[in-house]
Amino acid sequence: MPVLGALRTEASRPRAVREHRHAGWLAATTVCAGTFLGRCDAGIVAFSLPALRRHFDVSSAMVQWVSLGPLLAMVAAAAPATRMADAVGHKLTWTYGLVVVAAASAGCGLAPSLGVLIALRVAQAVGAAMVQAGGLALLSTGVVPGRPRAAVGLLRAAPLLGLEAGLTAGGLIVASAGWRWVFLVNVPAGCAGAVAGRYLLPRT
Repeated sequence: MPVLGALRTEASRPRAVREHRHAGWLAATTVCAGTFLGRCDAGIVAFSLPALRRHFDVSSAMVQWVSLGPLLAMVAAAAPATRMADAVGHKLTWTYGLVVVAAASAGCGLAPSLGVLIALRVAQAVGAAMVQAGGLALLSTGVVPGRPRAAVGLLRAAPLLGLEAGLTAGGLIVASAGWRWVFLVNVPAGCAGAVAGRYLLPRT
């Protein structure tokens, strides 16, 4: 089946992108944007916990699992995600990681109960682990010729910037649009990142 085969295969970049003199930095920026998104989400969610506790009428200890569950899941998924990236391709792992993040985020925004929300947050974390594993491998194997350390340094800075941006945006989103939009904003961002990855990241 051609469609299934295409979904399991890394697509090559368009010729205009491959031959662009800044192709490596376009790829590096795309990878870092995915990492930025993941940490930005963590910062935003931190501001939603009081609203979630009131909405679902649960204890503070229970609502903490919205943050703690994904953290444990991401640690547990790190090694399998790295093996997956090595087996099926770094670009494919990174791209599908963002797809998982976007799909899980949509589910989080529509979650009918705290238990469902926590389960979907765990799925989000698995997607984030795929993004992290694929991205680090892409940058460390020479996406930017001759400047691998600079590219990896950029990747290290992206989570810090993302967390700060999330902490700033979290309060604004919860106050103006409600806690569900804390998760729903990830959907268009994740989809846009996956499309950008398909066209800007090199095959591995």
